[in-house]
Amino acid sequence: MTPRRPGRRPKKYSQAERLTRMTRTLASRACTVNDLAQEFDITRRQVYRDIERIQEEGHPLTQSDGEGERTWQLPLGYRGLPPITLSPYELMSLYLAKSHMTYLAGTPFADDLDGIVQKIQAGLPDKTVNHLERIVQTSVPFQRPLRGYGKQKVVLDVLRKGLLFQRTVVLHHQAPKYDDTISHRVDPYTLLLYQNGLYVMAYSHRAKDYRLFAIERIHRAELTDDAFVIRPDFSQKKLTEGFGIFGEAARTIRIRFSQDVAHLLKERQWHPTQTIKSLKTGDVVLTMQAGGLDEITSWVLSWGENAQVLEPPELIEKVTTRLVAAQKQYAPKTR
Repeated sequence: MTPRRPGRRPKKYSQAERLTRMTRTLASRACTVNDLAQEFDITRRQVYRDIERIQEEGHPLTQSDGEGERTWQLPLGYRGLPPITLSPYELMSLYLAKSHMTYLAGTPFADDLDGIVQKIQAGLPDKTVNHLERIVQTSVPFQRPLRGYGKQKVVLDVLRKGLLFQRTVVLHHQAPKYDDTISHRVDPYTLLLYQNGLYVMAYSHRAKDYRLFAIERIHRAELTDDAFVIRPDFSQKKLTEGFGIFGEAARTIRIRFSQDVAHLLKERQWHPTQTIKSLKTGDVVLTMQAGGLDEITSWVLSWGENAQVLEPPELIEKVTTRLVAAQKQYAPKTR
């Protein structure tokens, strides 16, 4: 328990009353965790829980940066969240986003989305509510393969608190081909969605560098009371420099695609740096500055005979090696 200041004993409040009064207090001045603990006669841990609750309710609570003990504050004179109204088109867009997150079923994110939809429905006229079934039918997700994250609900709940409140987390992670888990004390920076899979990009205290952890390989996560500051050398832009999610130095990649698939190449952006040049034969050449040769190799092979790597030599060698190995799988067995 944080020591109380001398004077009159603080009044005991119910949780709802305390949250309301704490919100008003934070809208009047900046407070440290110790300030709030003393004012409301609660522990620091309870203050953190109340702060999380206030943020979860959507109030724009901010935390100070810099040296010294951090302070929390709402905008001066803040009077609560304004009511939100949605048009049928905005509601349609919300359902579209929700339908494309079916792989998150059973996670805190899916629960939050369901809560948002229920709140919206509660304020809609009956005519609009009756039209919701049609709105839902306006979009149908078709995603393969899917990864289920329902079993990771507790892990994701800890991670999102670490991400939102900049708190260090201990991850118990099992790497591929390893039988045991390894504990990593990390500062979570970004939750990354890649090909319907979830990853957390974090600064690892163990490795003294940034690491990417697949959510399905995290067996347990523990939230600590230690706050962290985003390192100045971190940039989310670094996450998109590679062709996939595994970092490698960018290099010039040139791949020729046949005229049979040229239209597919032109219709999509495969990498932010790409350029596509059309040839007289109808073929196209895709050029990009990207890293991640293993992932590019798999992508090239998925095009079969319609793709030919022009450079770099290392990528040509990787594709050739994989093709030779695959051919051996279908070679006639000799007795």
